[in-house]
Amino acid sequence: MKSKGSHVKLKKGLRRRTIFFLVLMFMANAFAWFIYSNKIAATINAGVKSWKITFAQNGTTLVNNVVFNVSDIYPGMSNYTDTINIRNSGEMPANIIYELTSVKIFENTYTNDNYTSAQLESMLANNYPFTITFSVGNPTIGITDSTNFQMLIVWPYESGDDALDTYWGKASYDFKNTYPLENEIEIHVKITATQDIASQSSTAQAQSDTSQAQSDTSQAQNP
Repeated sequence: MKSKGSHVKLKKGLRRRTIFFLVLMFMANAFAWFIYSNKIAATINAGVKSWKITFAQNGTTLVNNVVFNVSDIYPGMSNYTDTINIRNSGEMPANIIYELTSVKIFENTYTNDNYTSAQLESMLANNYPFTITFSVGNPTIGITDSTNFQMLIVWPYESGDDALDTYWGKASYDFKNTYPLENEIEIHVKITATQDIASQSSTAQAQSDTSQAQSDTSQAQNP
């Protein structure tokens, strides 16, 4: 019959072997996960070139959430423009898109909680005797190029609807008297730049075709 000391030694030996195998399995799994993680990271980062888009308004650098403020408007005012310069200082062409997120006209505010950007833009272009429109000079900016995002307000002295001119002209006057320090119009716009994947693919294909043509030429010269 085995002694109690033998059982104790056997148990200690089993625990040591168990701990050893557990540590070994953990190290193997950790190493495998490290390799797997690096493969995934390499896959995600492959082919992505650095790029930088800069937004500037009146010499001030901005983030892509832009606010246009207009202190007062009235019939017969000179056309009003506000411009954001967008410069691409990266290594890839970029596409520029924009989205209206909030519009305040006098005391009324409309947001993208209840309206789409297209609805807000249509409202500003069609629902008043004045028109507020937006444009991008070139939606695709090449490398080191720039473009302008512009807001334009037009309110001719006679818009063609005397009743609307009178109503909104008075609304502007009353608002300015009641809130002399507030802007009559405040428009929030989110301008987004995205990588021009189509251009990148075309460039890569062109480079591949050029390399293939050079290879064919070399083979023809050295049969």
